[in-house]
Amino acid sequence: MTSKSVKTEVFYNKKENKKLVTFPMVHLNHQEFYDDVKYKLDSLRKQNYTIFYESVKLDTTLYSKKEIDTFKMKARKLMGFHLTAYNDKENKSLPKALRNSKYANQTHKNIGLTKTDIKIDLPLDTLLQVFELKYNKIKLGPCDYLTGLKQEYNCQQVSSFKRDDVIMSIRNQYIEYKVLNSPYNKIALVYGKNHFKELNESFKKKGYKHLKEYK
Repeated sequence: MTSKSVKTEVFYNKKENKKLVTFPMVHLNHQEFYDDVKYKLDSLRKQNYTIFYESVKLDTTLYSKKEIDTFKMKARKLMGFHLTAYNDKENKSLPKALRNSKYANQTHKNIGLTKTDIKIDLPLDTLLQVFELKYNKIKLGPCDYLTGLKQEYNCQQVSSFKRDDVIMSIRNQYIEYKVLNSPYNKIALVYGKNHFKELNESFKKKGYKHLKEYK
């Protein structure tokens, strides 16, 4: 669902004297939505908030091209599509409704992230390692090797239950840990909208009281 403004929420932990503002993101949306995010983040920085944001981006300097290609194919098997901009018209593995979308794709630039903001997320190589340690090795077959990364993907995929456990729940646990153990008293958390139903409930159980929507 698209919108032209982000619906942020404010939480406060009285015992720890910590305030948390959540930014539920939609990664394909009106440009006005991202303008609103940028405006609100700029405003919070002026109030000495620290910005935490998500990104599973792989550090490609650590691996060979062959290793990187393997990570990309395993990620595609896990997600069901090759990870690029959601409105990448050349990426036929994406649902047609996304790649032909008239909406803008979320980027660090259009939401105004800066070098002082902090990434708190698990990178792609770690997510794949966690999956394979918890479940089983992601085995690539002839279909995976013969299908170009941006071609329509019809190969066998990982079960949605296992995928969601790693992509959603385990990442949520990591984010929650980083927020709760952060030395910062004012945090703005910029993260995918679908994560916040679970995260918000967890924060409440840890003493964070919901106050209001941040204007």
